Amino acid sequence: MSEVIKNFQRKKLGKIFLTAPGPTTRKMFSYLLRARKDPAGFLVDMQKKYGDVVQFPLPILPVYLVSHPEDVDRVMRVNARNYGKKTIQYDNLALVTGDGLLAADTPSWKRQRKLIQPAFHHEAIMRVGPDTVLVTDRMLNKWQKLSDNSVIDIDDDMMHAALEIVGRSLFGTDLAGDVEKTAQATLDALDIIVARARTPITFPKWIPTRNNRKLAKALKQLNSAVSRILEERKKISTELGKDRQVDMLDLLLAAHDDEGALNSQELRDQIVTFIVAGHETVASSLTWTWWLLGSHQDIQRKVQQEVDEILNGREPNVKDVENLKYTKAVVDEALRIFPPGWVVSRRALEKDNLGGYEIPEKAVIIISPWTTHRHPASWTNSENFEPERFLPDAPTPEKGTYLPFGIGPRMCIGKDFALLESVLLIARVAQSWNLKPAGQTPIPKALVMVRPEGGLPMFIERRN
Repeated sequence: MSEVIKNFQRKKLGKIFLTAPGPTTRKMFSYLLRARKDPAGFLVDMQKKYGDVVQFPLPILPVYLVSHPEDVDRVMRVNARNYGKKTIQYDNLALVTGDGLLAADTPSWKRQRKLIQPAFHHEAIMRVGPDTVLVTDRMLNKWQKLSDNSVIDIDDDMMHAALEIVGRSLFGTDLAGDVEKTAQATLDALDIIVARARTPITFPKWIPTRNNRKLAKALKQLNSAVSRILEERKKISTELGKDRQVDMLDLLLAAHDDEGALNSQELRDQIVTFIVAGHETVASSLTWTWWLLGSHQDIQRKVQQEVDEILNGREPNVKDVENLKYTKAVVDEALRIFPPGWVVSRRALEKDNLGGYEIPEKAVIIISPWTTHRHPASWTNSENFEPERFLPDAPTPEKGTYLPFGIGPRMCIGKDFALLESVLLIARVAQSWNLKPAGQTPIPKALVMVRPEGGLPMFIERRN
C-alpha cells in the first residue's frame, strides 16, 4: 500500500483530475461485481489496498473514500459547513422521507433541527422506558407459547418490536395492528432506494416500472400510517385534553419559529423519517447484538449476571441504564462491529485537503463507519467482539474513530432514544431467556442499513 501512495502522481481522467491513489479504470470495471455484491467489504478492501484517501476513477465527478479518523472528523465535524448532503444517497432517500431531518440539506436542515431538538431532550424521551418494557413483554409472551430450543427469526422480531416502540414512545400510538404492513412497507421502500442508487439509469417515479409501482405501494402504506397517527392524536386531544403525557408528536405539532409552524407536508416528512430511521436502525442494531451475544455465550452470561444483580427480578426502567454498564458496553461494541448506517456521503462545497490530498469543489466524499470501525490505527483485533472496549474505565475513542450515530452537528438526533431502548430491551429479555445461533453464520447485507440476508434464525431457551 505504501508504494501505491508513494508513487502516486496527479493525472487527468477525461475532465476529472485524479488527485489521490485508487484503482485504474480497468481495475474498477473488474471490481464492480464485488462492489455490488458486498459494498461494505469492498470499501474495506479499497482502504487496505490504496490507503486512507481513495479516489475512484469515475469520469462524471470525483468520488473519494475517506477512512482515517482525522479526515473523517474534519468532514463531519471540524469543517462540516463545507460538506453538504446533496448526493445520490440522500436524493434517493428523499423519495421516501421527503425533506425530513435525515435527508434535508442546509438551510432547511438547520430550521428543522432547531424546531425538533426539544422533542429529544432527555425528559421528553423518558417514556421510552415503560413503552420498551411493554412491547418487549408482548414479544416474550409469544415466546412463552413456544417450547425450549424453538427457532425464531430474531431479525423479524426486532423489526416489529422497534416499530411498536417508536409508535408508542414518539407518537403515543399503538401500531401493533399495522406493524406488519408498515414494517414491510419500510423494507420495500428502502430496497428500492438501494436499487436506484446502484443502477446507472433510473426512471422518474411517475413511470410505472416494477420498482416504481412497489415504491408507490410502500409510500401509500407509510402515508396511511402517518394519517392514522395524526387522526388518533386529534381524538386523544379531544377526549383527554391536557390530562395526558406530552410526547414528541405534541412537540412537533406545537413547534414554530418566525416562519411559522411545520406545515402538513413538513409534518408528514418528519413522521415518516422517524418511522423509517427510528425503527430500522435500532432493529438492525438489536438483531446483530443478539447474534453476537448468542455466538459468545460467556458474554451473554455476563449480561445476565449484571441484569440479575441490578434488577433483582423487577422490570428495568430508564434510571437503571446508568448502572447496566456492561450491557451498555455490549450495545456500543455491537454498534462498532455492525454499524446500521454503514455508509454516509457528503459533497464538498469548496475545495479542501484531506490526508494530504487535494479534494476539489463538488467532489463526493464517501465515509463508511464499517471501514472506520475496523481501522487498524484505532482498533486492535477489530473483528473481535470485546465489550470491554466501552466500559467506563476504558479509554474514550478518539474523534472520528467511532460514529454509529455520526458525529458533529449532524449527529443523529435520536441517539439517546436508541441507546436507552436497546439497553432496556436486551436487559428485559436477558432476565428470562438465553439465545443461541441456529444455522450458519449470517451474511451481512449492506442495504440502507446492514441487515442479515434472509433473516437471522436463533434458538431460544428459558433460563433456569
